[in-house]
Amino acid sequence: MSTPGDGGYGQGQGQQGWGQQGPGQQGYGQQGYGQPGGTGQWDQGSFGTAPPKPRNGMGTAALVFGILALLTCWFPVVGLLLGILAIIFAVIGRGRVKKLQATNKGAATTGLVLGVLSVIVNLIISVLFFLGLATFLNFGGAQSVQQLQDCLSQAQSAPSPAAVQQAISQCQQQFSSQLPQLGGDQQPEGQ
Repeated sequence: MSTPGDGGYGQGQGQQGWGQQGPGQQGYGQQGYGQPGGTGQWDQGSFGTAPPKPRNGMGTAALVFGILALLTCWFPVVGLLLGILAIIFAVIGRGRVKKLQATNKGAATTGLVLGVLSVIVNLIISVLFFLGLATFLNFGGAQSVQQLQDCLSQAQSAPSPAAVQQAISQCQQQFSSQLPQLGGDQQPEGQ
């Protein structure tokens, strides 16, 4: 009778019996793939680490500064500075998205749009303000303001608080009566 491994039980010579390993093979329960020290082991460090965390700070900052810039675009310096910062942060944030370092392209783009919009509105308001101021000063506004200042300084020298209040009221009336004359001799309809 033949025993396992000696070529019996239907195995020809040169064939392995059950539970026996050939050259270069590993048996059951021995080290193999994915186990420390086994042959053909894969490197867990290169595949087992998580991808780097997205760097979304610049896109988020662009969105925040864009919102603040739009809310403050009515103030000449503040709105302009916040709008410029929103644009800078948005450009950096979109660059990180293109390099696959960030995932918030929408926030960066929204910050860019809000920043550009606030800068445009701020520049328009600033130009209109300075044109209005220049027009006011060119048509006698400077002289009227100087007269008001002189009148108020004289009013402060009045002997009693009641007299000071009365003099200030007269200065205000005098100044407001000069203002309609600055724009021409046109009176509103109905007067």
